[in-house]
Amino acid sequence: MRRHIQERPEKPRSIQEISARYQQAIRQYQTLMKAQNDNREQRVMLYAEIKTLGWCIGRDEQKVVKEINTPMR
Repeated sequence: MRRHIQERPEKPRSIQEISARYQQAIRQYQTLMKAQNDNREQRVMLYAEIKTLGWCIGRDEQKVVKEINTPMR
């Protein structure tokens, strides 16, 4: 476990924080998919983060892929 400068251990993320970041990353990924410029590297990194966060909150891989490709409101 990493330690801060004051030797206080970092707290692991809560499920709520992970879920919020998961939803935010999906929105960012979908925005990048609509962009005109070449952003392949960013998309690949976000895709990997989304799949990892989905795994952390116990989502099935197929459901994660479906959520990535389904437009959000």
